[in-house]
Amino acid sequence: MKLLSLIFLFSASLFFSQTNRFIYELNYKVNPGEPQYKKSFMVVDINPENTKYYDYKFLEKDSLNKFHNSRDRSWTSQIPVTREKKSDIFINYVAVGDDIYTYPTSNHIVWKLENDMKILKDFKAQKATADFGGRQWIAWFTKDIPLSEGPYKFHGLPGLILEIKDTKEQYIFNLVKSSNLKSTYDTSNFLEVRYGEKPIPATEKNVVKKALEYFNDPLNDIRKEYINNKISSFEYNGIKYKPEELTKLVAEEQEDILSTYNPIELDKAFPYPKKAK
Repeated sequence: MKLLSLIFLFSASLFFSQTNRFIYELNYKVNPGEPQYKKSFMVVDINPENTKYYDYKFLEKDSLNKFHNSRDRSWTSQIPVTREKKSDIFINYVAVGDDIYTYPTSNHIVWKLENDMKILKDFKAQKATADFGGRQWIAWFTKDIPLSEGPYKFHGLPGLILEIKDTKEQYIFNLVKSSNLKSTYDTSNFLEVRYGEKPIPATEKNVVKKALEYFNDPLNDIRKEYINNKISSFEYNGIKYKPEELTKLVAEEQEDILSTYNPIELDKAFPYPKKAK
């Protein structure tokens, strides 16, 4: 599956394909204070009625689950989002503990078109900038592909986004692959419904509340199942612990959350304490 480099080939198939799929390589920092990047491949499905953004791992897991008739519910650190055509309302899919919540947000991006031009992926690309989510962004888009879309919530430019990154280079997207699907890919078994379990509808405020509750007691299920029943030991991640070790484990979990939390939208970050309790 190669990036389409011939404009006439893309144009000829654009309006006859049910879904235009674009895959972006995302390099991001889970900890802004560390130099290391983590890599993911993110899917943007541009369907006749909507646009969907999600981790490529979902496609891989969906295929394996169908083959093995299983229900692997593993999630991703990158928030999947969907949006109806001609709308600035996104549905966000967020995991808190073992639960997945959905909530709507309004995300209109005001772009500034710059005069800078360069060739990217054999396309003539133009620079655009915007403030979004508490970060400043630099995008390169091409009018040669007349789709006002891009990764995550980035849309509204007069052409497809080929590259976009924040000025601190904590999130860097690059378009690497594209394909035209004959029919809209069915995501209902791993997004709208997560292998038999439907995400919980909520408000953004309620999800923030749930995230803080989980942070304050991330091992609440173990506490209820073992400690309150006065069990002499409990198992966590395949290791046995004594009840008095729970406090240490909770602190370790909280520290892990803090050290790997660098959301793409900083202005919507969960208000975790700077240091674990």
